[in-house]
Order: sequence, then structure tokens, then C-alpha cells
Amino acid sequence: LTAASDNHHTPFTHIMTITIETGEAEAAKFHAAFAAGFAANNHAETLAGMLAEKVDVEWSDGFAGEKTPSEIFEQFGKSWGFMVSNFLWSPETIVDTSNDKIISYGRLIINIDGKLGSPNLIDNKLSFVLKYDSAGKICQWTGYWDNTYAPMLEALGKVSAALEAAK
Repeated sequence: LTAASDNHHTPFTHIMTITIETGEAEAAKFHAAFAAGFAANNHAETLAGMLAEKVDVEWSDGFAGEKTPSEIFEQFGKSWGFMVSNFLWSPETIVDTSNDKIISYGRLIINIDGKLGSPNLIDNKLSFVLKYDSAGKICQWTGYWDNTYAPMLEALGKVSAALEAAK
């Protein structure tokens, strides 16, 4: 039998590449840049340089797979970035130093208005799990929310109809 002190590789041994301080700073930077992209639907600009060349994406709305930043911004630009003009989120943050992940979660208030100016405030919960690569870029972005939340679906339907009528 080997004494426990002789075992140098425990399940808790990991070379940490992200610290709590760095993770919290990156989370604040991401949240500010992400929220800023809604008013003008310009997330490609506000999140510029934050994503790796390929990002493994899995979102509750079904958008998933290995994507380039351009593919992510294109999808976002014709969906949430287009439909939402204001994004208010002050999430709790967990920095997982063992796995280079930042987990943010909490209550979210969004204004689904299709940039038409008629507000539809929606209160839903949101969680993002962002994994960072060795270069400090986001290489995995998982987003969880209730994508079948009735008030949100109602607002999306109402705004979609208003956009169609405005054509």
C-alpha cells in the first residue's frame, strides 16, 4: 500500500490557467460587451476579439455545433440581436479554475421589440457557461434559458407580426 501523501496526482490536482480574479474580470468584460450589442444589433463589434476561431456552441434555442465567430454573429444578428433592444442582466458568477470556465446565471430582463419601439419586457432566467482556451479566447459557449417560456413566445409572436405588417 502507498501512503496517501505519496500520491502526487489527486483528483484535485490541476494546473490552473484562469484565476478567480481573471475570470471575474473576463466575465464583467463579456457581460458589458454582450449587453452593449443589443441596442444596435452589433455584437460582432462589441464582442470583437473575444471568441476563438472555432467555438463549440450549444444554446437552448437549438443553435449548436462548432461555429466561427462570423457564423455566431450572423445567427445572433437575425435572431436575438435583431428582436431584443435592451438586455439587463446582473448575473452571479462562478469561476471554475479547474476547467477554465466562467459560469454566469441569474434573472434577465429583455425588451423584445424588434427595434420597433413598442416594449415587451420579459423576465426570464439565463445561464451562460463560457470555456476559455489557453490564448484567453472563448472556445465553448453554452447558453441555458427556458426557450418555451410563454410570455417570451407571446412577445416574439407579437413582434414578428408587427414586423411583417411593417414590410
